[in-house]
Amino acid sequence: MDVHGPDRFAGRLRRGETVLGTVLTLPSVALAELTADRLDFVWIDLEHGALGTADVQPLAVAARAAGCAALVRLPGPDAARLPAILDAGVHGVVVPAVESAEQARHLVDRLRHPPRGSRGFAARRASGYGRDAAPPPDPVCVAQIESAGGLEEAERIAEVDGVDALVVGCADLALALGGTLELRSARMRSAIERVQLAARRAGVPSGIAGPGDARLLAELAAGEATVFVLSADVRLYARGVDEGLARLRAELAPAGEGARVGA
Repeated sequence: MDVHGPDRFAGRLRRGETVLGTVLTLPSVALAELTADRLDFVWIDLEHGALGTADVQPLAVAARAAGCAALVRLPGPDAARLPAILDAGVHGVVVPAVESAEQARHLVDRLRHPPRGSRGFAARRASGYGRDAAPPPDPVCVAQIESAGGLEEAERIAEVDGVDALVVGCADLALALGGTLELRSARMRSAIERVQLAARRAGVPSGIAGPGDARLLAELAAGEATVFVLSADVRLYARGVDEGLARLRAELAPAGEGARVGA
């Protein structure tokens, strides 16, 4: 997938085209490239797990080698290391647990160069190591709605200039609303519909993040969402190992049983 033309991924996202991704939690460049090779985007996860700012650039380079956009999920709405994260040359950021339009506006201001914002300029990967004559384009900004407060403010968050999409963080929102991870509850479905409506009214896309079950992910999207985050790398790898071994054991079991019976 060619995301390296002028703002290609950002354009696809903002136009409401369907984009598919997953979450990177491991520092392996090779595994990142392998994972990204079949996706439109990955988000490098600094909120959960052991990744740090120093991991962002090599993982972003791996995603680029696979023709995939790299977003970074920040540790929180007010990430202190945001300048270094952006200078690593990522396509955008995912902001967890956004709960107000004020939070979103503050973050967007830090994503944009003057005179439209307060982001500083440095000769780093984002600017072609100083070779580019102009600042890079605005990074994508995805706001995650994953709390009761965020749900209440979803429409105002979506209206903030510079917020490019609202994505439901399914696990955290389900826990916040009902204390369980049941994603098919009436309360959860209603919450997702509310986020989708807020995004539609503001003219931005919406998305669903979290479930490892592709059917459930599509079901929760209900034909409305266009941004899909399928599980996370470790869960995908674990499922692949588990399913592969289960199939192998099933294939070997009849032969093994027959050999014992005839002995």
